[in-house]
Amino acid sequence: MPDISQELDRIAEIIAEKSNQAVEEVVNSLMELVQDKTAEETAEILSGINLNVAMEAKMAGAMGAYESGIILMLENMHSTAALSETALRALLNNSKKYLASELIEKIPTVIMQQVTNGIARGQSTSVVLEAIKDVTPLIETQVVTAYGQYRQAITELAAQKLPKNTLFYYIGPHDTRTRESCVEKIEDSPMTHKQLIAKHGGMQNGIWNCRHGWEEASSSPLDQGYNKERFVSA
Repeated sequence: MPDISQELDRIAEIIAEKSNQAVEEVVNSLMELVQDKTAEETAEILSGINLNVAMEAKMAGAMGAYESGIILMLENMHSTAALSETALRALLNNSKKYLASELIEKIPTVIMQQVTNGIARGQSTSVVLEAIKDVTPLIETQVVTAYGQYRQAITELAAQKLPKNTLFYYIGPHDTRTRESCVEKIEDSPMTHKQLIAKHGGMQNGIWNCRHGWEEASSSPLDQGYNKERFVSA
C-alpha cells in the first residue's frame, strides 16, 4: 500500500481553508452586528449569541473532508486483522470529537474574546482577524495529529488480535523534516508489538503533526511506504 501522507496533508490544508473561511465569515457578521456599539453594548449583544451552533454548521464540510481522509487511510492501511465496523466507527467518532473540540468549541471562544477586545480598542475587522490567527493553533497541525492518533489506535487494536510474532514497520517519510525520534523508529523497524512497547512505550507516539505510524508488515514494506533510506532533496 502506498504512503498517503501527502494526500492527508492536502486534505488538512483544505480543512484549514474551510475553517479560516468560516472564521472570517463569522467575524465579519459579528463586527457588522456590533458596529457603532460601545464595548458594554457589544458584550451584552454577544452574550446572547451561541456561536458554537453557527461554527458547527459552517464546519460541516470540513468535518466531511476529515472523514474522507479517514476512509482513504483505512483503504490504504495493510492489516490482516479483522476489525468490526462498530469498533472502527467508535474510534472515528472519538477522533471527530477531538477535532470538533478544537475547531467548533475552542475557536468560538477566541472569536468572542477578540471581537469584544477589538470593539473596545476601536480595531478594524482585519486587525481582529489577525489577532484571532495569532492565538489559534495551526489547524493543519491539529488535523494531521488527529489522523495520526486514529491510525495508531487502529493499529494498536489490530495488534491485539494478531499473532505475537507479527512484525510492524514505522511507515512514513524519511527526509530532512523527519524528527530524530522518528528516525530511530524507522531504523528499529521491523519490531514485534512487544518489542516496540518495551523500547518505545507503545504505538502512540504522542508527537504533534507527525507524518508516521506503525503498521503491520506486508510482503513488500517498501511499497507499503517504509522508507529505510533518508531522502535529501537536491
